[in-house]
Amino acid sequence: MNFFTTSFNGDPNLGMYGFATNKYILLGSGIFKKELEDKLNAKIINTTISGTNLVGLFCAGNSDKIIVPNIIEKHELEFLKEKLSVHVLESRYTAIGNLILLNDKGCIISPLLERHKIELEEFLGMKCQLSSVAGLNVTGSAALCNNNSCVVHPNSTREEMETIEKVLGVNTGIATANFGSPFLGACLLANDYGIIASEQTTGPELSMIDEIFSK
Repeated sequence: MNFFTTSFNGDPNLGMYGFATNKYILLGSGIFKKELEDKLNAKIINTTISGTNLVGLFCAGNSDKIIVPNIIEKHELEFLKEKLSVHVLESRYTAIGNLILLNDKGCIISPLLERHKIELEEFLGMKCQLSSVAGLNVTGSAALCNNNSCVVHPNSTREEMETIEKVLGVNTGIATANFGSPFLGACLLANDYGIIASEQTTGPELSMIDEIFSK
Protein backbone atom coordinates (compact mmCIF):
# COMPACT_ATOMS: atom_id res chain seq x y z
CA MET A 1 0.00 0.00 0.00
CA ASN A 2 1.14 3.54 -0.75
CA PHE A 3 1.25 5.87 2.27
CA PHE A 4 1.13 9.66 2.37
CA THR A 5 0.74 12.01 5.33
CA THR A 6 -0.73 15.51 5.03
CA SER A 7 -3.36 17.84 6.43
CA PHE A 8 -6.19 19.80 4.83
CA ASN A 9 -6.26 23.46 5.81
CA GLY A 10 -4.26 22.52 8.91
CA ASP A 11 -6.95 20.03 10.00
CA PRO A 12 -5.90 16.39 10.66
CA ASN A 13 -9.44 15.07 10.18
CA LEU A 14 -8.96 14.30 6.51
CA GLY A 15 -12.08 12.18 6.18
CA MET A 16 -14.27 15.14 6.99
CA TYR A 17 -13.16 16.77 3.73
CA GLY A 18 -13.67 13.87 1.37
CA PHE A 19 -13.31 10.20 0.55
CA ALA A 20 -11.45 8.05 -1.93
CA THR A 21 -12.52 5.29 -4.32
CA ASN A 22 -10.58 3.42 -6.97
CA LYS A 23 -11.93 5.76 -9.66
CA TYR A 24 -11.95 9.18 -8.01
CA ILE A 25 -11.14 11.17 -4.87
CA LEU A 26 -13.92 13.53 -3.84
CA LEU A 27 -12.61 16.54 -1.91
CA GLY A 28 -13.75 19.96 -0.80
CA SER A 29 -13.21 22.88 -3.13
CA GLY A 30 -9.65 24.20 -3.25
CA ILE A 31 -8.09 21.07 -1.73
CA PHE A 32 -5.73 19.68 -4.34
CA LYS A 33 -2.52 17.77 -3.75
CA LYS A 34 -0.98 15.97 -6.71
CA GLU A 35 0.60 13.47 -4.30
CA LEU A 36 -2.88 12.23 -3.38
CA GLU A 37 -3.62 11.36 -7.00
CA ASP A 38 -0.24 9.65 -7.34
CA LYS A 39 -0.58 7.59 -4.14
CA LEU A 40 -4.23 6.62 -4.69
CA ASN A 41 -4.06 6.25 -8.49
CA ALA A 42 -7.26 8.26 -8.91
CA LYS A 43 -8.24 11.74 -10.02
CA ILE A 44 -9.45 14.42 -7.62
CA ILE A 45 -12.94 15.87 -8.05
CA ASN A 46 -13.38 19.10 -6.10
CA THR A 47 -16.77 20.36 -4.99
CA THR A 48 -18.69 21.86 -2.12
CA ILE A 49 -21.78 20.53 -0.37
CA SER A 50 -24.22 23.11 0.93
CA GLY A 51 -21.51 25.68 0.34
CA THR A 52 -18.99 23.95 2.65
CA ASN A 53 -15.80 21.96 2.04
CA LEU A 54 -16.90 19.17 4.42
CA VAL A 55 -17.62 16.80 1.57
CA GLY A 56 -16.64 13.70 3.54
CA LEU A 57 -19.04 14.61 6.31
CA PHE A 58 -22.00 15.03 4.00
CA CYS A 59 -21.39 12.39 1.28
CA ALA A 60 -20.72 8.67 0.94
CA GLY A 61 -19.85 6.75 -2.18
CA ASN A 62 -18.04 3.96 -3.97
CA SER A 63 -16.44 3.72 -7.39
CA ASP A 64 -19.77 3.95 -9.21
CA LYS A 65 -22.31 5.74 -7.01
CA ILE A 66 -22.51 8.66 -4.59
CA ILE A 67 -25.13 9.51 -1.96
CA VAL A 68 -25.64 13.17 -1.06
CA PRO A 69 -27.90 14.97 1.44
CA ASN A 70 -30.96 17.00 0.57
CA ILE A 71 -29.19 20.19 1.68
CA ILE A 72 -27.01 20.03 -1.43
CA GLU A 73 -27.33 23.13 -3.59
CA LYS A 74 -28.69 22.88 -7.13
CA HIS A 75 -25.44 23.84 -8.87
CA GLU A 76 -23.47 21.38 -6.73
CA LEU A 77 -25.85 18.57 -7.64
CA GLU A 78 -25.71 19.42 -11.33
CA PHE A 79 -21.91 19.41 -11.21
CA LEU A 80 -21.74 15.99 -9.55
CA LYS A 81 -24.32 14.50 -11.92
CA GLU A 82 -22.07 15.40 -14.83
CA LYS A 83 -19.42 13.11 -13.37
CA LEU A 84 -21.13 10.46 -11.24
CA SER A 85 -24.36 8.59 -10.59
CA VAL A 86 -25.88 10.57 -7.72
CA HIS A 87 -28.74 9.91 -5.31
CA VAL A 88 -30.18 12.61 -3.06
CA LEU A 89 -31.25 11.13 0.28
CA GLU A 90 -34.34 12.88 1.59
CA SER A 91 -33.60 12.51 5.28
CA ARG A 92 -33.36 14.76 8.31
CA TYR A 93 -29.95 13.17 8.85
CA THR A 94 -27.66 15.10 6.53
CA ALA A 95 -24.21 13.97 7.76
CA ILE A 96 -24.38 10.97 5.44
CA GLY A 97 -20.64 10.36 5.51
CA ASN A 98 -20.93 9.68 9.23
CA LEU A 99 -23.73 7.17 8.72
CA ILE A 100 -22.78 4.99 5.75
CA LEU A 101 -19.81 2.63 5.30
CA LEU A 102 -19.53 1.15 1.82
CA ASN A 103 -17.21 -0.18 -0.83
CA ASP A 104 -17.74 -1.68 -4.28
CA LYS A 105 -19.15 -4.91 -2.81
CA GLY A 106 -21.57 -3.93 -0.06
CA CYS A 107 -22.91 -1.29 2.28
CA ILE A 108 -23.35 -0.93 6.04
CA ILE A 109 -25.78 1.78 7.13
CA SER A 110 -26.49 3.33 10.50
CA PRO A 111 -29.71 2.22 12.24
CA LEU A 112 -30.69 5.89 11.99
CA LEU A 113 -31.23 5.32 8.24
CA GLU A 114 -33.37 2.19 8.59
CA ARG A 115 -36.32 3.69 6.69
CA HIS A 116 -34.00 4.32 3.71
CA LYS A 117 -32.59 0.77 3.52
CA ILE A 118 -34.60 -0.44 0.51
CA GLU A 119 -34.15 2.90 -1.27
CA LEU A 120 -30.37 2.69 -0.86
CA GLU A 121 -30.25 -0.96 -1.96
CA GLU A 122 -32.13 -0.10 -5.14
CA PHE A 123 -29.81 2.82 -5.93
CA LEU A 124 -26.56 1.03 -5.09
CA GLY A 125 -27.63 -2.30 -6.57
CA MET A 126 -26.25 -4.16 -3.57
CA LYS A 127 -27.19 -5.42 -0.13
CA CYS A 128 -27.33 -2.86 2.69
CA GLN A 129 -27.06 -4.07 6.27
CA LEU A 130 -28.04 -2.09 9.34
CA SER A 131 -25.30 -2.06 11.96
CA SER A 132 -23.68 0.11 14.58
CA VAL A 133 -19.91 0.22 15.04
CA ALA A 134 -18.61 0.17 18.63
CA GLY A 135 -22.25 0.51 19.68
CA LEU A 136 -22.40 3.88 17.94
CA ASN A 137 -24.78 4.99 15.21
CA VAL A 138 -21.99 6.89 13.39
CA THR A 139 -21.19 3.83 11.30
CA GLY A 140 -19.35 5.78 8.60
CA SER A 141 -17.01 7.70 10.88
CA ALA A 142 -16.21 4.84 13.28
CA ALA A 143 -14.67 2.72 10.49
CA LEU A 144 -12.95 3.06 7.12
CA CYS A 145 -12.78 0.48 4.35
CA ASN A 146 -11.55 -0.22 0.85
CA ASN A 147 -12.47 -3.34 -1.15
CA ASN A 148 -10.18 -5.62 0.84
CA SER A 149 -9.90 -4.41 4.43
CA CYS A 150 -11.55 -2.26 7.07
CA VAL A 151 -10.12 -0.50 10.13
CA VAL A 152 -12.62 -0.14 12.97
CA HIS A 153 -13.13 1.66 16.27
CA PRO A 154 -11.32 -0.11 19.17
CA ASN A 155 -14.62 -0.70 20.99
CA SER A 156 -16.15 -2.59 18.06
CA THR A 157 -17.67 -5.93 18.99
CA ARG A 158 -16.82 -9.21 17.32
CA GLU A 159 -20.40 -9.37 16.00
CA GLU A 160 -20.10 -5.92 14.41
CA MET A 161 -16.77 -6.84 12.83
CA GLU A 162 -18.19 -10.09 11.48
CA THR A 163 -21.10 -8.16 9.93
CA ILE A 164 -18.67 -5.80 8.21
CA GLU A 165 -16.56 -8.73 6.98
CA LYS A 166 -19.58 -10.56 5.57
CA VAL A 167 -21.37 -7.61 3.93
CA LEU A 168 -18.33 -5.76 2.57
CA GLY A 169 -16.20 -8.83 1.83
CA VAL A 170 -13.20 -7.50 3.77
CA ASN A 171 -10.79 -8.30 6.57
CA THR A 172 -11.20 -6.16 9.69
CA GLY A 173 -8.84 -4.90 12.34
CA ILE A 174 -8.87 -2.46 15.23
CA ALA A 175 -6.88 0.77 14.95
CA THR A 176 -6.74 4.46 15.84
CA ALA A 177 -5.38 7.54 14.05
CA ASN A 178 -4.53 11.17 14.84
CA PHE A 179 -2.78 10.23 18.11
CA GLY A 180 -5.59 8.14 19.53
CA SER A 181 -8.79 9.02 17.69
CA PRO A 182 -11.05 5.98 17.24
CA PHE A 183 -13.03 7.64 14.42
CA LEU A 184 -11.10 6.25 11.48
CA GLY A 185 -13.57 7.37 8.83
CA ALA A 186 -13.22 10.97 9.94
CA CYS A 187 -9.41 10.74 10.08
CA LEU A 188 -8.27 8.90 6.94
CA LEU A 189 -8.69 8.45 3.21
CA ALA A 190 -8.07 5.07 1.59
CA ASN A 191 -8.72 3.00 -1.52
CA ASP A 192 -7.18 -0.21 -2.84
CA TYR A 193 -3.99 1.58 -3.83
CA GLY A 194 -3.10 3.65 -0.81
CA ILE A 195 -3.82 5.33 2.50
CA ILE A 196 -3.72 9.03 3.31
CA ALA A 197 -3.26 9.89 6.99
CA SER A 198 -2.63 13.09 8.90
CA GLU A 199 0.76 14.14 10.17
CA GLN A 200 -0.63 13.71 13.71
CA THR A 201 -1.02 9.97 13.20
CA THR A 202 1.79 8.25 15.10
CA GLY A 203 4.27 5.71 13.77
CA PRO A 204 2.68 2.79 15.66
CA GLU A 205 -0.76 3.83 14.40
CA LEU A 206 0.51 3.99 10.82
CA SER A 207 2.08 0.56 11.20
CA MET A 208 -1.16 -0.96 12.50
CA ILE A 209 -3.26 0.67 9.77
CA ASP A 210 -0.81 -0.50 7.11
CA GLU A 211 -0.79 -4.03 8.51
CA ILE A 212 -4.60 -4.25 8.41
CA PHE A 213 -4.92 -2.82 4.89
CA SER A 214 -2.11 -5.04 3.62
CA LYS A 215 -3.85 -8.29 4.58
